[in-house]
Amino acid sequence: MARQKGASEALVDALQDRGGDGGRAAIERLERGWRTALEYADVVHRSGHDVTDELYARLSAAWDPGQVVEITLVIGMTEYFNRFNDSLRVEPTK
Repeated sequence: MARQKGASEALVDALQDRGGDGGRAAIERLERGWRTALEYADVVHRSGHDVTDELYARLSAAWDPGQVVEITLVIGMTEYFNRFNDSLRVEPTK
């Protein structure tokens, strides 16, 4: 789906690469804005309260305000759908 929506091969590789280094090498090959967005997603996944001013400043430097909202919305909706489906034992579909 990501490719259909215009994601680069490097981004798809970084998201799928879970090799011995946990995908760090693939993520390091991404441009800074994407690396920051993925770091932000990891922090929001753990707790939205853990987003530091420094991380938010780096995110805001890489993306315009509308994009920051969209990134946060995608993270939040993905969390919502995963928790909803997991709680109801909904099996993933292709």
